[in-house]
Amino acid sequence: MALNDNPPFGPVVNGSMVVVFWEYRPSNVAAYTFLALFALATLGHLAYFLWLQAWMFIPFILGGICEVFGYLERANAHSQPTSLGPWIVQNMLLLVAPPLLAASVYMSYGRVSTALTEGMPRHDNRRKDRGCCARCCYSCCCTFSPTKGYVFVDIAAIFTQLIGTVLPASGTADSQRLSKIIVLVGLVAQLLALGIFIITCIRLHARLRRNPSISRAMISDPGVNWLGYLAVLEIAAVMLIIRSVMRGAEYVSGTDGFVASHEVFVYVFDALAMLTTMVGFLLLHPSRLVREVVRLESKGTGEFTELREQRHA
Repeated sequence: MALNDNPPFGPVVNGSMVVVFWEYRPSNVAAYTFLALFALATLGHLAYFLWLQAWMFIPFILGGICEVFGYLERANAHSQPTSLGPWIVQNMLLLVAPPLLAASVYMSYGRVSTALTEGMPRHDNRRKDRGCCARCCYSCCCTFSPTKGYVFVDIAAIFTQLIGTVLPASGTADSQRLSKIIVLVGLVAQLLALGIFIITCIRLHARLRRNPSISRAMISDPGVNWLGYLAVLEIAAVMLIIRSVMRGAEYVSGTDGFVASHEVFVYVFDALAMLTTMVGFLLLHPSRLVREVVRLESKGTGEFTELREQRHA
């Protein structure tokens, strides 16, 4: 089939383009490059999943698989820019993948904060009276219930992305307008959840850095990069925020807007951001932190008490 090098690309009915799929011809080289990178990162997380039994990373692995097949469809769109299949599948998968990654990021916070604050002194009677755990003193709020809230918002975001990517297939102006609104609502909800989440992480990070003696793990083995695990959560949240802002700008400006008309935005602010998130968790996986804390705990609580006393001496 001869390639038409004149964008925009989309299905033409009775001489007019009913919907614009692409304002450019998608790069198959860039798509295959990120396909390979996401495949390697996903395989790495699959290995961690089997080794560490990291069940909370099931959504993360599914997100990586979505990224792989999403960029496969973008590569296919290079030679089929007017076909509905590659356009709608890549759009759906690349919009759904980040919320899946975010679900594991949210769940990791509970594991990381619990591991780092294990054994903190429960001296605040006011917290006890309210039925709160001591860990709350070093976080923005309780480490367990907010996680459920984040994941709930994330599930809602996944459904909005799915609905929003399917609606434009009808080709009507109303369906395209409605899909834009639905996707934007999901993105805004994601941004709000991520904003609260990163504030929570930074607050706990700052308190632990200022006073490491409140953490058994940190005083027992200062040589381990304990706070690096919180830093990875914060970086992941920032990457997800950057990606959501870019996608929001893309939908607000429309298919003929500046963002949607330049493919570089997809790869710099979506593909690279999500790849950074996946690589970050390969370097400092939360389940490795939990395993390390369990190893330290197995030495006995007496050693932790002695180390804390030495720290304050």
